[in-house]
Amino acid sequence: MIDLDPSQRAAVDLALTARLSIITGGPGTGKTTTLKTVLDELGRLGQRYELASPTGKAAKRMSEATGRPARTIHRLLEWRGTWQRTRERPLTTDVVLVDESSMMDIELFAALLDAIDPTTTRVVLIGDADQLPPVGPGRPFADLVGSGLVPVARLTHVHRSAAESWVCANAPRVLAGDMPSLTNQHGFLWLDTPSAADVLPRLQWLLLDYVPKHVNANTQVLIPQNTGTAGIAAANITLQNALNPCTADAARVRRGEVELRVRDRVIQTRNDYDLDVFNGEVGEITSISGRVHVHYDGRADDVVYTFEQSTALQHAYALTVHRAQGSEFPWVIVVCHSTHWHMLTRQLFYTAITRGKQGVILVGDTKGVRRAVGDARPPQRNTTLIERIRGEL
Repeated sequence: MIDLDPSQRAAVDLALTARLSIITGGPGTGKTTTLKTVLDELGRLGQRYELASPTGKAAKRMSEATGRPARTIHRLLEWRGTWQRTRERPLTTDVVLVDESSMMDIELFAALLDAIDPTTTRVVLIGDADQLPPVGPGRPFADLVGSGLVPVARLTHVHRSAAESWVCANAPRVLAGDMPSLTNQHGFLWLDTPSAADVLPRLQWLLLDYVPKHVNANTQVLIPQNTGTAGIAAANITLQNALNPCTADAARVRRGEVELRVRDRVIQTRNDYDLDVFNGEVGEITSISGRVHVHYDGRADDVVYTFEQSTALQHAYALTVHRAQGSEFPWVIVVCHSTHWHMLTRQLFYTAITRGKQGVILVGDTKGVRRAVGDARPPQRNTTLIERIRGEL
């Protein structure tokens, strides 16, 4: 039996008994260990369960972490233009466990609950309530956590191995509105960059020189916004030309201002059930010969795109923080510059730094970091979900 801390034991007990329960906690608090313990107990009790997540990337991570198959909620509910699993044909299982639940918008959450028979099936929602709200409408996970109407297990103990990391030590500081430590240490590098014009050259230097020598691990650049001198669009062009320069005989295909080249790092931007590839999956183009071939980790064969299907591919040398939600990378390079001031919030900065499993490289200026941790604006989502549950509307 795994040695659990008191908050984890309470979470396991709740997941095994409540009709609807929530497990929430920050990095290093043992959400994965808790989930695996719940699954072991369900197996011991002979109960059936389904594992799901809002995105394909998050479902893949859930499967890798637990050693059990996990699916997107769309696959679980058998989406074929319409939901095949509804109250007339509900899911036939004892428990549904949903990871990265903060990414569920209200429409997806409603579809999930519509497919649950509450007399036979329990639901466990797992996630970090302090992350960004979903891209779509509503914020049901955060609403339910803060409502007092649903039993919530909060994982509060940062475990010893995790507590040594810069992320686990500083994520709580960020949530409290305090400046994180900007002292270079194991698992963290701070590059003070007062001028926005210097951000992209520094990213280029990091990926060409510093990362291969000092990190030697998969590293993802995260930037708050698309536009601007240090935005996603400019960064992807700069990093593509630096990391994968075009040669005269290189195979490539152009779509407007975007040129895809062999060996480009790309991201799938929507679910494609025909190709069995999902929003948020990052891969590498292996060949272009009328069709675009992309290799994704964990797949034996490349995914082969027609030209029309390849419109779902975007460069992934740099990603927005919103696009990276639900993903983890060994290292992340986070841009936090004051020129992105209107995008810098505490939730966004917290979400960005917690994508790095082993370490974080922070590029920006102290004014930008101070702006991010000081801006506690709650997401403006006028959902009235809690009022409706309470019968006040």
